[in-house]
Amino acid sequence: MKLLRINIRRLNTYKWIVLIGVIVMQLGTLAYVGWRWHNAGVDGIPYQWRCMPRLETAMFGTDYIRVIFPEDTTVWLDNKPPHDGNTVYIYIKSDNKGMLTIQGAAYNKPARGVDYIKAKIVSIRHKGKIQFKVPFDRYRMAPQMTDGIYQISSADSVIAQIRMKKGVGVIEGIFVNGIPLENISNGAIIEARKQAQQKNMPEKRLVESGMVPIGKH
Repeated sequence: MKLLRINIRRLNTYKWIVLIGVIVMQLGTLAYVGWRWHNAGVDGIPYQWRCMPRLETAMFGTDYIRVIFPEDTTVWLDNKPPHDGNTVYIYIKSDNKGMLTIQGAAYNKPARGVDYIKAKIVSIRHKGKIQFKVPFDRYRMAPQMTDGIYQISSADSVIAQIRMKKGVGVIEGIFVNGIPLENISNGAIIEARKQAQQKNMPEKRLVESGMVPIGKH
């Protein structure tokens, strides 16, 4: 019985060690990913990329903007054939207006000095082309500011301001005809009206003239 109890205790100890190790690894992975995103947002190369925002709800009810990039098809530059689900490098550059342009895709990183996006192949197209999906496709906003998305029409110019560093991308903002998406929401309009009313309201006097005590002479 003593030997059995010792073995059970050892087994429980091993389970706790494994569990703690898994938790530490997961926390370390999350911290590393967060650090890479922060690093890209701080000193990444800025680009502007055409996009289509969509309002969605996460599993826990949190509202967020799903950012769809229509320019998701490019030529395949590698000698090895592409396959669905594989991670690839999308070669990019900016034009004279700062807009992101896609140059091609391959399994290998581009030459030094050429920027890229790490993405996954979602489908193989005809004539040596692939369709890809980038990992940075969410943009968080305050819930009261998200309804501006319903004001967007097909004639509007919708641009995502992003930063890229070592294949990692961060969306800094979404602009509709040059105006931040947050600023065309009903929440922003209501807030602007409140601020305007507060500016136009007369300042309250701390002490009314009738309440000033008369000194003795």
